[in-house]
Amino acid sequence: MKIKLIILNIAKISILFVLAIFYLSCSSNRPNSLIESFYNYPNPFNNRTTSTTFIVLLKEGEIISATLDIYSQSGDLVDSKSLIITDSNRREATCVWSGLDKNGKYLPPSLYTSKLTLKDNKDATYIEEFKTLIN
Repeated sequence: MKIKLIILNIAKISILFVLAIFYLSCSSNRPNSLIESFYNYPNPFNNRTTSTTFIVLLKEGEIISATLDIYSQSGDLVDSKSLIITDSNRREATCVWSGLDKNGKYLPPSLYTSKLTLKDNKDATYIEEFKTLIN
């Protein structure tokens, strides 16, 4: 009897897990559902000899505005950039970062968090993060 009860509970949990995954995959509330890609190249880069270009591509709709905030490992905001919309469909935006802080000083080699905030023409806001390395 106990084994049947255990198996039944495992089955219920499995079904709930599958339903939760299905709900999340179909939900329009996924925060990054329309961001096709967000990256920078080169990564890593040496801020004394080169800069890096951040690129964001939107699957559909139009980019109204996009900002990039760069944070140190301790969580301090070190720089902020506005991305420039670069194509006629308004689905791509870019900016160049030279690895300088808000005061124009070179940042030390480290891992930085790049946080993108993008607003589209459907009144949605998307936020995405990834790591950028200055070596």
